[in-house]
Amino acid sequence: MAHHISIFIENRPGRLEKITKILQEANINMRAISIASLGEFGIVKILVNNPEKAYNQLKSNNITALLKKIIIVLVQDKPGGFYNLLQILSENKINIEDSYGFILQDKKEAAIVIEVEKYPQTEEVLLKNGFKLLSDEEIYSL
Repeated sequence: MAHHISIFIENRPGRLEKITKILQEANINMRAISIASLGEFGIVKILVNNPEKAYNQLKSNNITALLKKIIIVLVQDKPGGFYNLLQILSENKINIEDSYGFILQDKKEAAIVIEVEKYPQTEEVLLKNGFKLLSDEEIYSL
């Protein structure tokens, strides 16, 4: 089961630097990042090569973090690729709670990271409809 880390931080200079320094010192490589400002505070989501270790390092440094289950699904890197995914999820009454994506090098695919409430059902629906999901090993070795 794959995970990313959600981090609650103050929205001020140096906070993100502190997080990345903790990860660098623990030899943890970030694969993707999403930053959302909520005024004085923000949420940073990171996909790393070793989420358990990263989570423990952040917590031991008094950083408010959560380890969250994710699914990474591949979609075609062309107009409508994301729409096709959303259409299947909508037809099956599956709500995306959070998402971000990135393009895979040397491929014509985009990796879409999704958090959903109905985790096992979502995985089953996507596989049944021909979507490729990345395994933990594939995710962490990106």
